[in-house]
Amino acid sequence: MGLKIVALSDTHGGHSQVAVPGGDVLVHTGDYCKYGHMSEVRDLAKWLEGLPHKRKLVIAGNHDRPVEERTDEARQVFEKAGVTLLLNEEVVIDGIKFWGSPITPTFGNWHFMKNRGPSIAKVWAQIPADVDVLLTHGPPYGHGDLCPAYTTPQRKVAGCMDLLIKIREIYQSSSGKHPKVHFFGHIHDGYGITQGDEFGGLMFVNASTCTERYRPTNPPIVVELR
Repeated sequence: MGLKIVALSDTHGGHSQVAVPGGDVLVHTGDYCKYGHMSEVRDLAKWLEGLPHKRKLVIAGNHDRPVEERTDEARQVFEKAGVTLLLNEEVVIDGIKFWGSPITPTFGNWHFMKNRGPSIAKVWAQIPADVDVLLTHGPPYGHGDLCPAYTTPQRKVAGCMDLLIKIREIYQSSSGKHPKVHFFGHIHDGYGITQGDEFGGLMFVNASTCTERYRPTNPPIVVELR
């Protein structure tokens, strides 16, 4: 039997409009808030509580101000709903190790951000070498990270090179165990699945639910681990 993971991200308050397929583990990789209010966290938690998946994991994103500013309260809200909040933390489900982080490279005046280079690399250094499923809010460089053309004269690659370097480091280690899937969001226009030759069978999954126009029409992405 495999472990069926259902992933969504960047719902921005529109989660109730999403048709969520069944599965074993539901993951949300951040940006559930639209206005940055704790009431939005409570609303998401209540919605997640009503879904049938036996385990539910969430991280946070750059729009999720209350999780950064009132972390303990947000964690309690999720825990009461049977949801696990991962903030640079791991959890093991049926022998599968998940590790999640809300951090993205700095841009603008948002939340859970670190400057590119040594500052953000210290966060990625916490990723376990034996991780099976990686959850980050933002993408690694080159995977689901193209910003739309209207934001700049040319489409901008916005992914984190330091994160890609850490993934490469894990793959080149002698542990013999490599990540199976990396879920993220953040760049709405990058929705979908990509793979890279250098990482074997690792799937990079941008599960952004909202489009660039903030319409929650992209369906959740299902991955089954065997």
